[in-house]
Amino acid sequence: MLCKVYCACCSGLDAVTVTVEVEVTDGIQFFLVGLPDSAVKESQQRIGSALNHYGFRIPGKKIVINMAPANIHKTGSSFDAAIAIGIICASEQLRVDCLKDFFIMGELALDGTLRPVQGALPIIIHAQQQGFKGCILPTASAMEGAEIDGITVFGADNIGDIIEILRSPELAADKVVKMIPDGDYPSGEKKKFDYNFEDVKGQETAKKGLEIAAAGGHNVLMVGSPGCGKTFMAKCIPSILPPMEKEEAIETSKIYSIAGQLDTMNGLMRIRPFRAPHHTITVPALVGGGPTGMPGEISLAHNGVLFADEFAEFSRQSIDVLRQPLEDGVIQVSRVKTKYVYPARFMFVAAMNPCPCGYIYDEPGKCTCSSSAIMRYRGRVSGPVYDRIDIHLNVRQVKSNEIVSGAQAEPSEKIALRVLAAREIQFERYKNEQFFTNAQIPPSKLNYYCGLSDKEQIYLRKIIQQLKISARGYSRILKIARTIADLQKDRNISIEHICAAIQFRCNDRI
Repeated sequence: MLCKVYCACCSGLDAVTVTVEVEVTDGIQFFLVGLPDSAVKESQQRIGSALNHYGFRIPGKKIVINMAPANIHKTGSSFDAAIAIGIICASEQLRVDCLKDFFIMGELALDGTLRPVQGALPIIIHAQQQGFKGCILPTASAMEGAEIDGITVFGADNIGDIIEILRSPELAADKVVKMIPDGDYPSGEKKKFDYNFEDVKGQETAKKGLEIAAAGGHNVLMVGSPGCGKTFMAKCIPSILPPMEKEEAIETSKIYSIAGQLDTMNGLMRIRPFRAPHHTITVPALVGGGPTGMPGEISLAHNGVLFADEFAEFSRQSIDVLRQPLEDGVIQVSRVKTKYVYPARFMFVAAMNPCPCGYIYDEPGKCTCSSSAIMRYRGRVSGPVYDRIDIHLNVRQVKSNEIVSGAQAEPSEKIALRVLAAREIQFERYKNEQFFTNAQIPPSKLNYYCGLSDKEQIYLRKIIQQLKISARGYSRILKIARTIADLQKDRNISIEHICAAIQFRCNDRI
């Protein structure tokens, strides 16, 4: 008898339907074909033991299992459950009529329990798009799809639960994962941030620059002496960022689901990711790679923050690979047989010293670096990368009276309210667009959303000529000015907004 069970595998951010065809005929052989890897081929032993615990068995007949399409490499152990159900249905140990309606996935333990699978969220979304009625997944993995509309997601703890759901989906309502109300956060999401701007002494200009950056999603470079608070302020940024909208949460959660880093029991991510790779990171770890084209740090920071501390200490190649994602918001991972394109729209925050010892901005004589050493150090970050960073901040040492002062700075909660108000203005402005923030405005839309009157155009033209600002720098100034206007709730960009934008954009870079 021939039986078909449906599941899926991930290719980049997309899922591909895999049809597990099982045929049981007379004979004593077991064939598993369809380009499976070693983990899939070893499923026979896991399935045999798991079925025995629930009164089923692998029949002593000729069993041929084909995983179609046969030209796609099947990796991992998440096909165990589909193969097991196919075997017992094809051998007529189980009779059900709804196999065509479900995706079935999960790794089987020897006692029949189900272990979580990677990539559950994109698989659930793919099943919904393909018109399947439901998905049956391990309970932990099923929670990833709790907020996906248009499909029923069942959570199963073992192979027995899968059989129970297939026999009567209508009576298995207790195994349907519960929807999380929109705007409500699972336990653990509403936590107090460990880093708060109220603990930052002084640095008012730098904090204002970071507020503008957070409000518009702009990239930031902080340059200053060791110990002046660059790293601390960068770690405070998540405390002022608004939670992700549902569309953003789905995009980001898909990446983390594929990478196996999604907190499965909490459903979709709501807090924006903050990634801080060490400066010794390799290019494949930053960009993504491996045999299956896994996402790297650049994609894991999507819709969040990518923080590069000691930016000049990163390898030149690692720094230069940031060019494409900073400009286009995507990263392409190429392999011999395929290419994977991952979204990479993030707020890039970098911190570095102005010289190898770091003290050139301090009192005379403290810096011991030669002029050639300073030039080599600054040259590690190329001009095109500098130009792609919107806001440049010079962070000076905090004065002694500010350090010991008992006065408390403005807390992140108040700054976050202003940032949220500016983001809501942008969300309303760009509700019919494919982008969410001012920093993401494409060149074709720049004049429409950042239009200037004649007086502002004349002023900006003079500034561009005097400071020799590039075309990219011009667009960055307009976007920063647009964000400053949003923070002040002004509809139009004024000369005041342009002046402030130029101050943050054209500050002495290092």
